[in-house]
Amino acid sequence: MKKWMKTITAISLSSLLLLGLTACNGKEAASKDGDVKEVVVGVLYPTSGSLARLGGAALKAVELAAEDINEAGGIQSLGGAKLKLEIVDPGEKPESAKSATERVIQNKKVSAITGDYSSSLSLVTSEVAERAKIPFVTASVSDALTSRGMKYLFQVSPKGSMFGESQVKFAKEYLVDKLGKKPKVAIVFEETSYGTSTSEGLKKTAEEMGLDVALYEPYSANFADASPLVNKIKSSGAEILFPVSYLQDAILIQKTIKKFEVDITTVGGGAGYLMPEFIHELGDAGEGVLSVASWNLDVNKNGVEDINKRYKEKNGEFITEHSGEAYSALWTIAHAIEKAASADPEKIKEALATLELEEGAAGNIMPGGNIEFDKTGWNKNVHPVIIQWQNEIPVTIYPTEDAKGEFKN
Repeated sequence: MKKWMKTITAISLSSLLLLGLTACNGKEAASKDGDVKEVVVGVLYPTSGSLARLGGAALKAVELAAEDINEAGGIQSLGGAKLKLEIVDPGEKPESAKSATERVIQNKKVSAITGDYSSSLSLVTSEVAERAKIPFVTASVSDALTSRGMKYLFQVSPKGSMFGESQVKFAKEYLVDKLGKKPKVAIVFEETSYGTSTSEGLKKTAEEMGLDVALYEPYSANFADASPLVNKIKSSGAEILFPVSYLQDAILIQKTIKKFEVDITTVGGGAGYLMPEFIHELGDAGEGVLSVASWNLDVNKNGVEDINKRYKEKNGEFITEHSGEAYSALWTIAHAIEKAASADPEKIKEALATLELEEGAAGNIMPGGNIEFDKTGWNKNVHPVIIQWQNEIPVTIYPTEDAKGEFKN
């Protein structure tokens, strides 16, 4: 118990009780499920190709979570069994994600899988895991993930369509109603499941709230010249831009907006708009830019300040959106293993399906209270937030209950 408190100093004693960390329970479970020394979790985050930056950062958070779990005493209902991560690079394409998932399942005898972050990859990983009856806990956001009747898929993050809803509501309440901007918007998005899912929610909500969608334009995520896209944005006459982008395309779009002197307020769709490189490369051009986020480092949760501090010490940068979610996803698996008192994937799946991870429990750092999955496998209490870059830090400004700072015009 002392070891646990040293590992995550800000997490309360009640977290220990939620995990069931008692020597008695550990002995009973070990005899029930055999002499389990370690539980193997497959970890699939891209560390090569165009998704490597975000995937690599998320992987580092998973590794930190595993350290925290193991240093805290491991899975106590299994006599202190340690989590062992089997890390496989799924690459940047669905085909490579499929083979990577098959490989980690067939060769490593995993009890659960986490990872991908990119929805296009997670859609494939979830199919392979479903066929193999291995629980897959992901922080990818595509609505399609939990719309296919899967039993082994668990999504801890907000859905992509919720991002659009949050962006539009914020824009309507603050930018239009308070600042008097014209209710004319441009929506641009990269052509993947993530971009399409999020942009569809944006368009639907914008129209429902009376905003004029002057431009709805997809683009290739690997494009090298944003000039044609930004010219379309400028010609549309929109005063609010909703881009759904990864890192390099987000930077390129914002640089081109500045170059062409387009007078427009950007409310980004997360991902690249939340990375340290975004503000480092753009400097003043990035200050004041807004974005929706499924997680932020100032979220008011037990242990987040300490987690961020240790992540920064190890990696030289603050913990980002996808990394925070990835950290929480592995802890969610650990709680399920603890509840199942077993390394058996089927029992872990059943534990995930009935999990009620209370606010304040170790690793529950998602906005929205308890982590609890509905019948589709979605964490039904989670919601997005809106951040603004202020003095090179993403500050949560919306919704009110999550805000840590004020909107700066």
